[in-house]
Order: sequence, then structure tokens, then C-alpha cells
Amino acid sequence: MGKAENIKRAKRLKEAKRKREQDALIVAGLGPASKTMQERNAKKDIETSLNNGKVKYSELLKEFVHPIVGEQDDISIVRTKYVFGAHAWNAATLREKSEEVYQLAKKDFTKIMPEVPEIEQLFDELVKRKQEEFSEYKNIIADFEIKKIRGLDYDLTVATTPLKDL
Repeated sequence: MGKAENIKRAKRLKEAKRKREQDALIVAGLGPASKTMQERNAKKDIETSLNNGKVKYSELLKEFVHPIVGEQDDISIVRTKYVFGAHAWNAATLREKSEEVYQLAKKDFTKIMPEVPEIEQLFDELVKRKQEEFSEYKNIIADFEIKKIRGLDYDLTVATTPLKDL
């Protein structure tokens, strides 16, 4: 092997190692999004703890929002769609406690995007999906953070609170 080939190989190996380390941090809940959210909450004197349970709300939220996220969406569009999805998730969860609160949440959200005529229909579809496919999950999504990590991939960290605590 020549010097140029060795340099290329070393770069590939270094990148593969960085990717493995990044993936391990994400699996452990210590990815870039988790760090950002913990720092933001520390500034507000909000205590955070890692979820060591079987249910990962980050995975649930990804699955829930997946139908409206396009493969070519950039990170800012993905973030906007997650805001929309989290709001629909919370509205559907709150609906079990109070129809009035649900209607207020729906009204407030449709006011935010009045220029999008089908926003109410999409909101209703997501709420229906939450009730049909994710009804057993009762936590409210309190916060989330998305960080682009490479290519079209991103790290999602979600903070939740049980509905009963509200």
C-alpha cells in the first residue's frame, strides 16, 4: 500500500470509530440532543433523569411522526413537523382528561398556521392515529431536542411527564 492509500484508510477507520462512538452515546441516552436538552433544563433549574424503562418515547414519537416526515426534509422542516406531532400527541392524550382542553389546544394550534388550509384535517388525523395506535402511552411530551448527526440521520431526545402529574 502506498502512502496515499494508507492516509485514506486511516481516515475511513477514524470516521468508522467516530460513528461507533456516536451510536453508543445515542443508545445510552447521551447523544448530542440529550446533552443539549439537559443543559437547557439545567439553566431553568429543571431536573432531568434518563429513562431506563422499556418504553422510549423518542422511538414512539419517531414512529408517530414518521408518516409526515419526508426523506428529503432538512432538519428545520423535520423539527417543525415534530413540534406539530408532539402537539397533536399531547392534545390526544389530554382529550382523555378533558374535551374542553383538547378543543382549546386544537383551536390554538390551527391559529398558528392559518395559511395552511388542511392543517386542521392533518391535526385530526394525527390525533386519531394517536388514539388508535398509541393509546396505551399516557405521558405528555414536555420537551424534545433534535440534532442532525450525519447525512439525513438525526438524534431525537424526548422528555415526558405522566398525565396524572398535570
